[in-house]
Amino acid sequence: MEIRQLKYFIMVAEELHFGRAARKLNISQPPLSRQIAQLETEMGVQLLKRTNRFVELTEAGKSFLEDAHSILHSLDRACNRARKIHEGEAGQLVIGIAGSWSSALLRFLRYYRTKFPEIEVLIHQMSTMEQLRAFEEKRIHFGILCPPIDSQALHLRVIHSVRFYVALPSTHPLAGETAPIQLKALKKDPFIMSPRNIGPGYYDTIISICRNAGFSPRIAQEAEGLFTILTLVAAGIGVSLVSELALEHPKEGVVFRALEGDDTKMELTLAWRKDESSPITNQFLQSFEEMFDTV
Repeated sequence: MEIRQLKYFIMVAEELHFGRAARKLNISQPPLSRQIAQLETEMGVQLLKRTNRFVELTEAGKSFLEDAHSILHSLDRACNRARKIHEGEAGQLVIGIAGSWSSALLRFLRYYRTKFPEIEVLIHQMSTMEQLRAFEEKRIHFGILCPPIDSQALHLRVIHSVRFYVALPSTHPLAGETAPIQLKALKKDPFIMSPRNIGPGYYDTIISICRNAGFSPRIAQEAEGLFTILTLVAAGIGVSLVSELALEHPKEGVVFRALEGDDTKMELTLAWRKDESSPITNQFLQSFEEMFDTV
C-alpha cells in the first residue's frame, strides 16, 4: 500500500466521482481507477461500489476513509515534528544548574520557551562536580556552573561576574550597619559553607577571601544549596559568604551586606560539550547570544 493510493482513495471517496477526482489530482481517470482497484485487491476489500451512473462507499469504505484521514494526519504530524527536530525547533533540552537562577537567566528561559514552545526544557539542580560527570555521560546538554573547570572537553561562556556579599542573621550585631563590612570583623563568627566536593571553585574562592582578610573561617556547618544556607543563616546558626545573585532571593531573617576592601568576583559560566553539535543545542546557543547581547 502506498501513501499515494490513500490520497487517491480519499479524493474519490469525497468526490464520489472518478472524473472530478482525477481532475483535482491532476491525473487522467484510467490510472486513478487502476490505483483504486489495486488498493482494493491488496486489502481484499471492496471500498467503492461503481456503476455507470454513480459511485458510493461501501461500509468498509466508510470505515477506511476515517482511518485513511487519520493515517495521513499522523504522517503529516510525524514529518512536521521530524523537520522541527532537524531544525532544532522541537525535542528535549536538559540543563544542569549549580546555585540559583539570576533574573537575567530567568528572562532568557522565558524568552527561549516563547521562541521554541515545542522544546521540552528539563532543569536539574546539580553541583558543579555533578554537572561535569553528567557531561561525561552525555546526560545534559548545557550546564550553568562555577569555574575553575578542569575539562578540555567543554566550551565555556561567562554569563555573569559578580561580587561576594555577607549574609548575616537579622539578629547579628552588624546587621543594622549600612556601610560595607570589613570581613575580619566576622573572624570569630561560625561560618556556613557549601561542601568543597560539590563546588571546589566556589569553596576555594571563599576560603581565599577570608585568608586575605587575615583569618581562616571557622566552619560550623556545611550545607548544599543557597536556600538551605540562607535558612541556616536566618536561624542564627552562622554567617555566610554568598554571591551577589543571592540578593535576588531575599529571605526573612537574613541581611546582606557588601564587603569593604574586597573586589573578588565569582563567575557564573555556561558550559556545553565541544562535540555537541545537534540542531537543538545550536538553536539554544543562537538564542542565548541574542538575549545576552542585550542584557
